[in-house]
Amino acid sequence: MEPRLPRRALLLLALGLLLRVVALPAWGTLDVEIQKAWAGRAATGGLADMYGPPDSDLLQRAREQGRGPLSVLLQPQPRAWFDWRGHAYFVDYPPASLLVLWAAGRLYLQLAPELDRELLFNAAVNLAPLLGSVLITALLWRSSPTHGRMRALCFWLNPALLLAAPLLGYQDTVFGSLALLAVLCLQQGRLAPAAAVVVAAGLLKPQGALLLPALAVVLLREGRWRDWLRAALLGTLVAGVVLAPWWSSGYLLSALDGARRPLHQLTLAPLGLNIWWIAGWLMRWDRQGPFPLAEIVQIPRFAAWSGFDPRLPARLLLLAATLAVAAWLWRRLPRGRWALPLAVILQVHAYALLGTSVHENHTFLAVILAPLLLGEAWPQARRFHLLTSAFLFTNLFLMVGGLG
Repeated sequence: MEPRLPRRALLLLALGLLLRVVALPAWGTLDVEIQKAWAGRAATGGLADMYGPPDSDLLQRAREQGRGPLSVLLQPQPRAWFDWRGHAYFVDYPPASLLVLWAAGRLYLQLAPELDRELLFNAAVNLAPLLGSVLITALLWRSSPTHGRMRALCFWLNPALLLAAPLLGYQDTVFGSLALLAVLCLQQGRLAPAAAVVVAAGLLKPQGALLLPALAVVLLREGRWRDWLRAALLGTLVAGVVLAPWWSSGYLLSALDGARRPLHQLTLAPLGLNIWWIAGWLMRWDRQGPFPLAEIVQIPRFAAWSGFDPRLPARLLLLAATLAVAAWLWRRLPRGRWALPLAVILQVHAYALLGTSVHENHTFLAVILAPLLLGEAWPQARRFHLLTSAFLFTNLFLMVGGLG
């Protein structure tokens, strides 16, 4: 451990902090307005009923339709709509993200009881991503006594990440801090804590599922039955704590339904540069002529043009890529621990390249994990880190700042 922090490192940390603090009141994108609506409603009206009807109503509805209780978990359920400043909203994100926004809303309510200071509201919503960035920096700094400082500063001053949060108002660093912690736990062989953090990450953002293949490989490769049992118990405990506001109020089924709503999106490639964005652009080329302007294409519209539903081939391609990455990781373990972050990065990019309904920020996790490769015995680490960062920056700039 270094006896003192060099002045240059202190200046770079201060610069990154200054950029983030100055941008806290930034509006970002339309997502920030949605987050403010969720935060305000949660802080003023409570969390429990924000997803949908109470469990008793859903079960009664299922009985009346001749369906069993299991159907409530397997089929989409009615959404709860609420009004916020003259606009109607519903929640389509997992419960832990709503808890984070509830905290932001409560903070804003304490600072501005009349709810009339918009810049302060923006700052309250953007505060959690700032804290997530600080936590990621600390985790990367502690990841290696030799290379930790370099890794942390590569994250802290990465232009792609500064563009995403705070300038554009994405909340990904909150999720990213948990995902990074999970990968570090896996590298250290702490399987049960890793499983618990993966559960928390999945309840915060759907992309938490991208951590599951690496977790499964490590448990199968290195874990014993006691590790599996501890992982299951600790993961269940974490899920119970996160979901407490809903199961304690009789709204658990609606909350679980809300957590999976992103899986039912009907957009082909909403602002995410991947094979389906290209396919949608080719459809518009066919219909409108050469070099059409970018547009978000709906899956039913694409299926009517192409003659097939793109979700099935997308899932098969992603499954094949997942199995290939898992097999590669199996061969690398247990000695090559640097293979764990690389496997998750490859999984993220496989999803971002092959999946439908991919957004422009969905490779954010890869850029957070890429610094873990710096200093490892892999000669392509610096180039790989640069490429992942450049791809995210290009997506954010073109889709949100340019074509979006």
